[in-house]
Amino acid sequence: MTTRGQGNICWNTRFIITAAGAALIVVAAALVSKRYPLGSPPRIGLALLEGAATAFVILVPWRQMRRLDELQQRVQLEALAAAFFVTGILGAGYGFLESAGLPHLDWGAWIWPVMAFVWGGAQIIAMRRYR
Repeated sequence: MTTRGQGNICWNTRFIITAAGAALIVVAAALVSKRYPLGSPPRIGLALLEGAATAFVILVPWRQMRRLDELQQRVQLEALAAAFFVTGILGAGYGFLESAGLPHLDWGAWIWPVMAFVWGGAQIIAMRRYR
């Protein structure tokens, strides 16, 4: 794998396949869980399955990052910091807008996708800076 491919973890083919598989599990579990009443053991079990699939996708890049060289780790650190800050700003900002009357968003469904997309974009920007 090239240096560029290794440094850009979230656009790695293996990661995309893993994330897509986890997304299918989350969507399928969410659809099946609607058949059961709130608080029922099957619905709670399916919610735990959704959480486990999400946790797996979140932890895979962390494992991959430990294998990167120092420059690639720096790129990842900068990209993750940007994702953390931008997601925090968006979350807090929209929270204030909700207080002003905008519709409530289910942050559980949006926080990780937003953070992942910002992370990917920030990786591209950081890698360009270190060319």
